[in-house]
Amino acid sequence: MKWTSSIAFLVALLAGAGAVALAEPKPSQHPRTGQLAALEFAPGSSELAIEIDGAIAEKVDAAASWAQAHPDGLVVLDGHADPTGTRSFNVQLSLRRAKAVRERLVVAGVNPEQIVIAAFGADGPRPDRTVVIWATRTGHQAATARAW
Repeated sequence: MKWTSSIAFLVALLAGAGAVALAEPKPSQHPRTGQLAALEFAPGSSELAIEIDGAIAEKVDAAASWAQAHPDGLVVLDGHADPTGTRSFNVQLSLRRAKAVRERLVVAGVNPEQIVIAAFGADGPRPDRTVVIWATRTGHQAATARAW
């Protein structure tokens, strides 16, 4: 299904250094990707409270471990927002959420060139408050050409 009404910004971003447990991607309906984790944010927030929530830290570190074990792979961060704000606000919030996860992945040791961000407003494929971390080994072109 293609989401023609969604606003999507696809940005290839850079990252940086080390991690812990290796996550294996969960199978998805998309043949080229697997989901490593989904991180939920508070309404209207783009803060990633890793220090408070150990489960978040474990998910991010596991995704970082996968990226380090697969230097030829990409980590795709899909940022989402729920429908409480304006379309513009929701897209910007989605992007800030994905960037917060990206920053943590960089701190955990992910190579910046392995990270791609997609930011969706509330009319994207998941109208919720998450950033979904995907693993793919298809390259930048295939990762950014995905259709929902």
